[in-house]
Amino acid sequence: MWRDRSTRALLIAAAVLALLLLVSHFWSPRSRDRSFRDVVMTLDTAAVTGFSIFPSAPGHRELRFDRSPAGWTVSDEGGSHRADDGRVREFLGGHAHMRAKRLTGFMDLVKERYDLTDSLRETVVFRLVDGAERTVHYGRNTFAPGNVGMWSAVNLPGEREVFAVEGTMSMYAEQPLDEWRTKWLVRGDPAHVRSLRFHYSMDTAFTVERRGGTWMVDADTADQSKVDGYLASLMQARAQAFADTVNIAGLAPDYSLEVGFDDGRAPITVNVFTGWSALVAVSSLDPGSKLRFDTMRELPRMFRTRGHFLP
Repeated sequence: MWRDRSTRALLIAAAVLALLLLVSHFWSPRSRDRSFRDVVMTLDTAAVTGFSIFPSAPGHRELRFDRSPAGWTVSDEGGSHRADDGRVREFLGGHAHMRAKRLTGFMDLVKERYDLTDSLRETVVFRLVDGAERTVHYGRNTFAPGNVGMWSAVNLPGEREVFAVEGTMSMYAEQPLDEWRTKWLVRGDPAHVRSLRFHYSMDTAFTVERRGGTWMVDADTADQSKVDGYLASLMQARAQAFADTVNIAGLAPDYSLEVGFDDGRAPITVNVFTGWSALVAVSSLDPGSKLRFDTMRELPRMFRTRGHFLP
């Protein structure tokens, strides 16, 4: 009799414990973390014809991006400019398959905490080739657990959930216009450079050219390692700031470099002018932009003397 009562008590205790575990699973504060969906959104980036970013800055001035066969442009009320295609592709890539790292909460409870109110959030509207639009709201960035990487708070219009997604998309959406414009002066693969033509205003001109497998400086054999080192740096040449207000109309360039390629692409030309307040560089990659050129670092790095390439 005692054994029967003991067994019955153990079974009742086990049933109560199982019930408590079941209730805890479905009703605990973290139960929603275990059941949120894996993917917040997907986006066919090849079907995106353009997009607009509405930053949280006062006035929510729109930055409009448009795709063309020549690449991306970015514009605001001040005009249109060539965009940095690599930066745009990176931004779009973050939306191609946006996975949720965590359900941070629901809009009515956490929108102030994660800067997702109407006045604090960034909004991105993607325009698709079929005429449809996709909209995303971004809140603040936070460090991922363990301070490894960054997460962005995301909400989709019409949904209550706020998700944390991997990446710094909200920081991208906060960037001013100049951070989206291209600052590249020269880009390419050093292996496909065929010639370098230098011309300076003091009537100095020379050509560094690859003939067969040998680099030549005019009629002299060049130091091959010096040319290779120069090309590795040249193919990553970019300016740090724009010089939109500097007037160079009517000026002849003081320094000029033409980079020729053997893969069929057009040559790249960089001209440097002495403006009234600074050196100004103009690259054929974006002939509509004027870029500040540093006299102490960038000038001697790009415009070398003939003797530099000789043994």
